Amino acid sequence: MRNIEKSLVNFVNGKGPMISEEVLCNQATKDADETIDILFNVINKEIESVTGLESLERVRELFKCIKLILSTNDKVDRKKVARRINKLDERIDRIELENKNKFHDMKNAIQELESVRTELDTIGEEAVVKDTKQYDLINYLVDEKKDIAYIEYTFNKMPNLVNVKDKEDVSLFRNVVKKYIKAIKDEDDEKALYFNNLISLILSQRSFSLNDNEKRKTLELVHSTIDRLSVKKNYAKKNKDKIKWLNSLVDSIKGDESKDSKLDMLANKHHIAIHFSDDLLEKAKFAKVTDKDMRTRMYVDEYTITIDGDNAVEIDDALSCKRLPNGNYLLGVHISSILGYFSYYSDIVEEALSRGRSIYLSNKYRNTENDYNRTIPLFPYEFSAKTGSLITGIPKLARSYFFEIDSTGSIVNESFQKTIINSNKQTTYKEINKILNHGTKDKELQDLIFDLHDVAEILDKRYKAGDQIYENIKASTEDFSDLRVKRIGSEKIVYQSMLLTGNRVASFFAKNGYPCLYRVHSVNSADSKKLQNLIQNLTKTYGGEQYNKLYQLIEGIYPKGWYDIAGSHDGLGLEHYCHCTSALRRAADIVVEHALEVCYDDNPSDKELIKLEEEITRRKTEINNKQDPIEWFCRDYKRAYQKRR
Repeated sequence: MRNIEKSLVNFVNGKGPMISEEVLCNQATKDADETIDILFNVINKEIESVTGLESLERVRELFKCIKLILSTNDKVDRKKVARRINKLDERIDRIELENKNKFHDMKNAIQELESVRTELDTIGEEAVVKDTKQYDLINYLVDEKKDIAYIEYTFNKMPNLVNVKDKEDVSLFRNVVKKYIKAIKDEDDEKALYFNNLISLILSQRSFSLNDNEKRKTLELVHSTIDRLSVKKNYAKKNKDKIKWLNSLVDSIKGDESKDSKLDMLANKHHIAIHFSDDLLEKAKFAKVTDKDMRTRMYVDEYTITIDGDNAVEIDDALSCKRLPNGNYLLGVHISSILGYFSYYSDIVEEALSRGRSIYLSNKYRNTENDYNRTIPLFPYEFSAKTGSLITGIPKLARSYFFEIDSTGSIVNESFQKTIINSNKQTTYKEINKILNHGTKDKELQDLIFDLHDVAEILDKRYKAGDQIYENIKASTEDFSDLRVKRIGSEKIVYQSMLLTGNRVASFFAKNGYPCLYRVHSVNSADSKKLQNLIQNLTKTYGGEQYNKLYQLIEGIYPKGWYDIAGSHDGLGLEHYCHCTSALRRAADIVVEHALEVCYDDNPSDKELIKLEEEITRRKTEINNKQDPIEWFCRDYKRAYQKRR
């Protein structure tokens, strides 16, 4: 064995020939596991020394030897091989992370290490395909457990499970595609969404690989289904959405064969819509307000400001506040009204609802509509950044929520109005904080900001978080699907105003028994308390900086919020809560605005309420199922962008 290891080391160092397959297979017959261990040991040492100046072609030759032994020897401990593969994959991640400044040729080093990963994937497939017990496990999770988060966790722990095959040598991926197609044929939307997300999850796994034969058979399966759905003109019209998603699946399976750009390929993989049709772009340009709507809406004549980040493009909320003669405060929260410009059942709103939420990427991408951009929006920018935005000095349609608040934080009176507002000033968080600390010569602005700050302080004292870990996670991480928790300065003003609005709007629906799309969250208080104590103990040891990092780490295992037709929000400690303050960025807020049109603006009939509940139930499933693919897409995009750098 020592002679074999020495010969292999000499080979990868370019000092000798490769051992013949015959000698290697004979040795593997005597002790397959030890032979494979030697091969992995040599590979590990060589990869640790990579600088980018050398080629890892000889290392890849050793991988072929491992694959040969796996395919010709039934006595190999395949579980052990799978563990070696996982450890090596982790080692490559570590090398890329730690050695970026040490690589002499970073681009070549990354390319060489990526080629090693490709070989790892093929070996991983060979290591597990013979063990159908592993297929039975993952198939049970797919068909019985039906929990995407649990399946993703399993893939993270056992990456090569994604490549298992059944007794008929059919890959897990092809079988999932079969089930997806059946759900489409049966018009079972819930199952179709589930298998659609499962396909996205499988495609997003780094260890996933599909050989040419499996790719060909899977594509044949999808193409034959598309042909059947479009065999006649009236069939094709009826099934246009099904055909669209199946064509998208074809692009995902083809991968590098696709003519699309890298970003488009990733988007197709996860069914993320990036571009808008020419028709929707035109509709966005000509969004108009009817004369009747202008006459029937209430005009807000209060001094009003917007508060956003430095680089905000879509301005979707504004605030007003004044002290009343009785000592109470009148807080106004003004939200851009999407449905003031478009019907809820219009094509452009339907497109926004199907997107789920705006997607914020790690770096800019090229967009023909808006040149280089970091956001994949719900609406074309012609509407979301211009017509729909609450731009200073221009009358805009809004939903305004007015709350009379006393010194204890109680809501004395409230009303929700369809309004026209003309924002007086566009400000940033930094500007407001500066005024809070040092004041300003603009007395009207200063009075408003100090009144808003007083209200925020009053509400903050009254409001008690349901779960401290939830607050700390939201304060230290970026989650654009939820309210950002901040309890200082200008950010506290915005946070408390939006929190109050979401709570009061949701409470209106709950009190009257009307359908609503609630934002819900469930926490096991005992588990949360144990976790909080553990973090606090660690904080005493490692200090404040590590404290924040710990919250970023546990974000992945802490329960996430979702949308439902009933339920409380444990993280916020609210019995009722909904998203209704960011309709330019979240689909759920548009659904709630529609519910307000039906239930608050008019007196709904039983028939209208039944129709609304059916619509909300359908949308909550769609929006919930869109969240994971968006996260996988962002993760893939970030990974691809880092490789380009």
